[in-house]
Amino acid sequence: MKNNEMRKQKVLELLLDRKRLTIEEAMRELGVSESTVRRIFLGLERDGVAIRTYGGICCRGFDEPINEYSFEAVSLDNPDKKARIGAEAEKLIAPGDTVYLDSGTTVMSLCAEIDRLFRAAKGDPEQERELSARYGGVRFFTHSLVNFNLLKHHTKVFLIGGEYRDSRRDFCGYLTEEAVEGLRFNKCFVGADGFSEDGGLLASDFGTARINRLVTDRSSYRILLVDASKYRRGATVCYAPFGCIDCIVSDASLPEQVCSSLTKNGVKLILA
Repeated sequence: MKNNEMRKQKVLELLLDRKRLTIEEAMRELGVSESTVRRIFLGLERDGVAIRTYGGICCRGFDEPINEYSFEAVSLDNPDKKARIGAEAEKLIAPGDTVYLDSGTTVMSLCAEIDRLFRAAKGDPEQERELSARYGGVRFFTHSLVNFNLLKHHTKVFLIGGEYRDSRRDFCGYLTEEAVEGLRFNKCFVGADGFSEDGGLLASDFGTARINRLVTDRSSYRILLVDASKYRRGATVCYAPFGCIDCIVSDASLPEQVCSSLTKNGVKLILA
């Protein structure tokens, strides 16, 4: 048995005994680096036997309350891929668009790219005029405080409030949903905690799923921003069927058979 498989087996044995394991505990038990532990945790999650949490991992099905999502922790996953996805997604915004922006970290990368472009253009009259012409008539809606802060100095952006979730840096609940129900968008950019042709677009909690369902139902053109690691990753609830997506922006490691299937079914695919 190779070292990596032996380490995975050791971690699995510890999980079966303790139900939950931190990164520091695994490093100490295995005598390996943090990056090695993170790879082992990722492998166990992909095998479907465990769920990564902020700072650790737990057995799948362990029902003790845990913090399964942390915006700061998730933002550290595949940051280079997300930045490239955000840069490609920015090209899909056209003058006059009314756009909804999901609160996930990959959609945040789109907002970060817009912020970068405006900052880079500062002091260059030609670039400033170009960006002003392109974004002058665009209206953004979002329930993400992070997205709002990235865009507020550059474009027209509407922040939709509600119950604040610090772990996601966004708003959710009845007030958020009521606001979204009364709106219509010609484009939306959404993320997913998992996705597949048969499983649809998945979210890890019901609040996020409900908002994303409302948003996709009210958008004329739906764009999924997601890195390839989310393909066939499990999550709690499906918020939309896979067929509702018009365009996917992902990274080049998306499996070839998936790419072929998408294009055959009329989905525009952009690989960053």
